Amino acid sequence: MHLDYLISDLALILIVAAIVTLLFKKINQPVVLGYIVAGFLISPNFVYLPTVVAETDIHTWADIGVVFLMFGLGLEFSFKKISTVGGSAFVIAMTVMTAMIIIGTGVGNMMGWSRMDCIFLGGMLSMSSTMIILKANEEYDLKKKNFAQIVLGALVIEDIAGIFMMIILTTISVSRNVSGFAMFTEIGLMLVYLIVWLVLGIYLVPSILKRISGMLNDEMMVICAVAFCLGMVVIANLIGFSSALGAFMAGSILAGTIQATRVEILIKPVKDLFGAIFFVSVGMMIVPGLLIEYIWPILIITVVTIIGQMTFATIGILLSGQSLHTAVRGGFSMVQIGEFSFIVATLGMSLGVISDFLYPIIVCVSVITSFTTPIFIKKSEDIYQFIDDKIPDGLWSFIRKNTTENRSSRDKDEDWMIYIRKVLLRTGLCTLAMFIIYWAGIRYLEPAIAAKADLSMTDNVITAVLMMVAMIPFVNFMHGTNNALFTKLWLKHRSNRLPLLTLKTIRILIAAGFLALVMREIFEIPIVVLMMIVVIPIIIIIRSDYINGMTINLEMRFMENFSERTLAREKRERGITGHYRWLDESLYVAEFQVTDTVEHKTIADFNKSRAFTVTIIKIIRGKKYINMPGPDEIVKEGDILHMMGTQTEIDSCTLLLENDDCIEYTDMEDIMLKNYIYGQTFYDIKLDQQLLCCPISVDKESEFIRKSVKNCGLYEKYKGTVIGVERGDLAIINPDGDMVIQQGDLLWVLGGKRMADLLIKGDVLEEE
Repeated sequence: MHLDYLISDLALILIVAAIVTLLFKKINQPVVLGYIVAGFLISPNFVYLPTVVAETDIHTWADIGVVFLMFGLGLEFSFKKISTVGGSAFVIAMTVMTAMIIIGTGVGNMMGWSRMDCIFLGGMLSMSSTMIILKANEEYDLKKKNFAQIVLGALVIEDIAGIFMMIILTTISVSRNVSGFAMFTEIGLMLVYLIVWLVLGIYLVPSILKRISGMLNDEMMVICAVAFCLGMVVIANLIGFSSALGAFMAGSILAGTIQATRVEILIKPVKDLFGAIFFVSVGMMIVPGLLIEYIWPILIITVVTIIGQMTFATIGILLSGQSLHTAVRGGFSMVQIGEFSFIVATLGMSLGVISDFLYPIIVCVSVITSFTTPIFIKKSEDIYQFIDDKIPDGLWSFIRKNTTENRSSRDKDEDWMIYIRKVLLRTGLCTLAMFIIYWAGIRYLEPAIAAKADLSMTDNVITAVLMMVAMIPFVNFMHGTNNALFTKLWLKHRSNRLPLLTLKTIRILIAAGFLALVMREIFEIPIVVLMMIVVIPIIIIIRSDYINGMTINLEMRFMENFSERTLAREKRERGITGHYRWLDESLYVAEFQVTDTVEHKTIADFNKSRAFTVTIIKIIRGKKYINMPGPDEIVKEGDILHMMGTQTEIDSCTLLLENDDCIEYTDMEDIMLKNYIYGQTFYDIKLDQQLLCCPISVDKESEFIRKSVKNCGLYEKYKGTVIGVERGDLAIINPDGDMVIQQGDLLWVLGGKRMADLLIKGDVLEEE
């Protein structure tokens, strides 16, 4: 009876893989390397053992292996899991991946490879091996160490980012074009399909599973899960996605159901079997002749991978606020590439866009770096001690002040989570808006200008200028105005500062990327050079008072329109009668006391030296009350300062003063501003010593119209300070100084009786 080659080949694969992996287990090496070595031993390139006959069939099985590996990764994926890794993981993963993609692409260019080979090489070098790092940490009993937990979080983000990288690589490969417009258009359309597909899957699959859960034994569950996985793979190919992405999406949809754990347990043996075949097929791609021919590229890429991953992982961990000790140990564990690189290489081979030599080269680099990983992990402590001894005192002092061993626990800080959500929301919305502007400009605006203006040499210039002008508000909005939460995090601990600055830098680079793409329509300059050039105008845009004011007004208009119905309903629910009402009751007053001489510092010096985000509204000096003190007012020992701000701003101020010897927070509880003002009468404070809050309506004849809050002259002329603005039903507390006052606004100003008298005298406020 003739035995089919597929069966005999499978028997050979599993027997050799079992023997080799047992040997690797014995010598404490990762099992995945055993599979690769087994693949080489049974390939036609090694003549001393029986060889696989039906090699094409094995590659088909390997493709199935990729599908189940990605399906398993999807089953482990959840947004909740992302939230638990903290902000450090995002900073580390983005730092390493961005740097290694650029370096990998550059190395490929230096060696004279094709553009697609260079791009795919950058993608392959950008991600460390989750499997090898976990195995090594387990072998050396390091899984519970701080650096190991941080690295694991970064690897989760890298795996997720790798999925989106595969979308981009697929788009570039299909179009064979890396121009900004083509790439962004394809990616935008594919993301739309992806979102619709994901939403439908989330809506339908859990509901169906609930209905049939009573009929599903383990056998039926495996059949249904595999059917769903392969069905999604087919749909993915029809839409234009890769098979790997379809499998990942299937797993991620099931991960959100109550059957996720059960499916993961049942699918694991299937995933392990086909995954083993995949890695064996990777080993079969190793051609000794090619390796000898490309020995120098292999050595160069190996050195670049080890040094690049090590350096930028260490830098990324430092930028996330971790200590140097944690950064070195974590960075030295991320010195390899692994299983995801093989998947990216398989994608390139299946699409026919990379050269045949690239796959075995990347496999060889992976094998070498995987074998060196345990060495670097074991030596990381010694290397840290060496760096600790040699590092300059100034740099060491800076690192110690701005990092901490407890960064991971600080990542779970609720303020951090709120801040990251706000940053991601702003960045996502502005990125989408700038993409739409770029897409519409290239697709519609440029042809329209070229057709009507008949300026063949300048139509690109006109289009680019108009697109950049349209993008300016979104560049400013993405960066954000002065944020009390940013200040609070900045002051909470110095280890927060590097992550905060890194997030700001990332947003600047995103904006620079879009402006550089626009400018490339005019200048034939490399995109990287253009990005460095446009950083300067972006910083000018961010710091411009005029643009800040314009952006704030646009944001207010949007928020007022977006929440018009809700704001109107809230107004009715409060039962408001009459024209005026109190602002949203979120302003508080806290009390501080000056306990030591401050060397005749003025309010301006006092605020500047402490970066206060609160407003000093009153100084009590014995029996003397100084309302709304000006910037030149001198602060003296024994003064009691009443400071106004939101609760977050007051918390920031308190944190700032914890280690200050000359001023301290008193025992007085924070008081809502409304109660503080009304309470003055209760405490028998004389009228001329009381603070008053007055509403000022801005009409078309108003002296304040079209001026910014900080330049409207209210304090200079009337000794009052704007504490809030109502525009329609929208109330803005502590408005930004660059906000431009418009007709119809209602200004809430705080000051003393003198302010009220001056406002009445100037016909700004009607006397009641």
